[in-house]
Amino acid sequence: MDDRLSGHRKRVRERYLRAGLDSFQDYEALEMLLFYAVPRKDTKGMAKDLIARFGSLPAVLDASVEELRDAGLSENAAILLKLVPGMNRFYAIMTAGAEQTVRSTADAGRILCAMFRHEQSESVRLLCLNAGGKVLKLSRLNEGDVNAVHFSVRKIVETALQTKAVSVILAHNHPGGTLSPSKEDLDATDAARAALNTVGIQLLDHLIVSGENYCSLREEGLL
Repeated sequence: MDDRLSGHRKRVRERYLRAGLDSFQDYEALEMLLFYAVPRKDTKGMAKDLIARFGSLPAVLDASVEELRDAGLSENAAILLKLVPGMNRFYAIMTAGAEQTVRSTADAGRILCAMFRHEQSESVRLLCLNAGGKVLKLSRLNEGDVNAVHFSVRKIVETALQTKAVSVILAHNHPGGTLSPSKEDLDATDAARAALNTVGIQLLDHLIVSGENYCSLREEGLL
């Protein structure tokens, strides 16, 4: 690495250590991240090209490893970028549910939106609660493709029983952006509620999540 590039990277790192990312533009944040996977190249132009190609920094981070490699990144650099939303989501899940008590739909929505963050395909989650509403477990039950997911009522009941839950909140995501429940969603909710009732566990709600928004079937009068 030549002295000019080394000096530039040092200044960027010092700027980050002084003030964090708040003063950075999107390409500068991406440029700095790429420092750690592309040691001997100027990554500013690389960062700008990636954002131009995919349309935004979030779109770059949401791209697949294959798409990032097609854009000219090495496999190591592509994996590093994919780790960012993955670690962000992992951190959000760990902190959102830890020692939390669900007292309202808003509490459940906050926790479950964190669980689905950066998900690109539909999946099912189960929030298991004790009698006081404390979160016992945040479970990922299964996943489908981009547009559909299959609910396993048996797995919902088994997970609730294993955690000794008194009540549960079911949730799945709609990556496409719509929050409207489908007939299949409503049928799956009825089946899950009936099965849980037979073992004395209450289905408090079923949330459909898209980004930071959600639809509560209970609040909509559908549960």
